[in-house]
Amino acid sequence: MHVMNQLVTCRTFFLLVPAVLCLFSCRKLLEAPAPSADIPATAVYTDDATAKTAIIGFYNQVMDNPQGILNGSISLYAGLSSDELSCLNPRAAEDSFYLNQLTASNSLSASLFSSGYSLIYTTNSILNGLDHSKGVSAALKTQLQGEARFLRALLYFYLTNLYGGVPKVTGIDYTVNTRVPRASIDSLYAQIISDLQFAQQSLSVDYLAATGYAGDRTRPVQAAATALLARVYCYRQSWPAAEQAATTVIGDGRYRLESSLDSVFTAGSREAIWQLQPVYDTFATADAHFFLPVSVGPFQVPQYLLTPRLLAGFESGDQRRMHWTATVSIGPKAYTYPFKYTRGSYQPDHREYEIVLRLAEQYLLRAEARARQGNIAGALADLNVVRVRAALPPSTANSADPVIAAIQAERRVELFTEWGHRWFDLGRTGQANALLQGKSWWQAFDVLYPIPGYELVGNPNMTQNPGY
Repeated sequence: MHVMNQLVTCRTFFLLVPAVLCLFSCRKLLEAPAPSADIPATAVYTDDATAKTAIIGFYNQVMDNPQGILNGSISLYAGLSSDELSCLNPRAAEDSFYLNQLTASNSLSASLFSSGYSLIYTTNSILNGLDHSKGVSAALKTQLQGEARFLRALLYFYLTNLYGGVPKVTGIDYTVNTRVPRASIDSLYAQIISDLQFAQQSLSVDYLAATGYAGDRTRPVQAAATALLARVYCYRQSWPAAEQAATTVIGDGRYRLESSLDSVFTAGSREAIWQLQPVYDTFATADAHFFLPVSVGPFQVPQYLLTPRLLAGFESGDQRRMHWTATVSIGPKAYTYPFKYTRGSYQPDHREYEIVLRLAEQYLLRAEARARQGNIAGALADLNVVRVRAALPPSTANSADPVIAAIQAERRVELFTEWGHRWFDLGRTGQANALLQGKSWWQAFDVLYPIPGYELVGNPNMTQNPGY
C-alpha cells in the first residue's frame, strides 16, 4: 500500500537571500505589511513599526517552510536518523536518514543547511539594520537585538549539532560570507553563549504581543534565553552553570508542568517557555503535518512509525504512551505513530502551537547537571517530577551512574520526536555508535550530516565531514 499524499515540495533557500524582504506569499495568521523589496536592509528600520515588521517576518519565514531547520523537519529527520522513527513507505530522500546513507546531494539535508543560513542571514540583516537605524526607539532596539541574537544562537546550536564545525557568519557582506571557512566547535559555542547572554539582558521579562499574535508565548523572553543556555551548558558539560540556569527557569512562577498530558502542546500551554504559531489558516503545525495519518482509500495511514525499540522504552502504565502515541490497524498489522500534535491541516482553530522550549526539559537538564556533580538526591527529585506527571513511580536508582542512565531513559520517552533531542543526546553522550550500529548501514561518521555539495562548490574554503 502506498501513501497517496506527498510531502511538501522541498524549497531551496539560498545563503545570501535577504528573505525578510519578501515574507508573504499568501494570507497568514501573522499579518504585517512587508517592507519594500527596494529598500536595502540597512535602511529598512525608519521607525518602530518597520522594525517590528522585520522580526515578525522572521517568524513567518520560519513557519512558512515545514522542511526548514526551525520547523518540524528536525523532529522528523533526526528521529529517522536515530532509533525513534521508521518510514512506512520509504522515499529515497527521507529513507536516507533512516538508513544513515546521506550524501552531499541529499535535497532534504541540504534544505536544513541552507534554510539555517538563510535565517542566520535574516538575523544578521535585522541586527545590521538596527545598528544603523536612527528612528527606532532605544527600548525597542534593545528588545529586537535580543530577539535576533537569541534566534541566531538557536540556529547555530542546531547547525553545529547536525553538521559539526560550520562557518560562523555574523555579517551581511556576501563577498565575505561565501568564503568563510568552518569554525571550531569551541568557537561556535562561544558565539552561541555570547548571543544568549546578550539576549538574557536585552529581552523582555514578560511576553510581548505583536501584530497578528494572540498574545501567547510566541516571542522569546529572558527565560527562553536562560532555558536554551541551560541546554547549551549541559552539552558543554558546564554542570554548575547548567544547574543554575535551569533553576532560574524552574523557579519562574509562570511555568509549571501541565497536569494533563493533552494540554502540553496547546497554544498558551503553561509548560511552554517558547512556542511558534502556525502561520497559514489552513495548515497546522509541521509536526502534525508529518506525523498524523493521511487518507488512503478507506484507511488513515501514518507515513512515519515509532520504532519497536522506542516503544519498548515506555514502562507499564506510562501515560505518555497512552496520550502521546496512537495506533491504527490496517488488516492484520498495527501501526503506531507520534500523537503529541493532534490537529491536522484544514482544522484552523490553531489550538496547538509548535513548542520549541518547555519546562519538562529543564527538570531533566537540572537532574543531569545535579547527578554529574554528585547531588543524587537533587537529581532524583527532578527526575521524579517528570515521572510522577506520567503516572510512574519514583525511580529506584540510587547512585550516580544508574541515576544518569535513568535520566537519559526518561529524556527518551519524554522528549521523543521533539527537535532532535534523541539524536543529539546519542551524539553528545558518545552512545550513538554503540546503540545504532545495529542499523544495517550505520557507520561511526554518520553522527554528523554531510555538508551539501552546493556549499562545497560555492565556498572554496569549505571542507566535507569525514566519511562522505
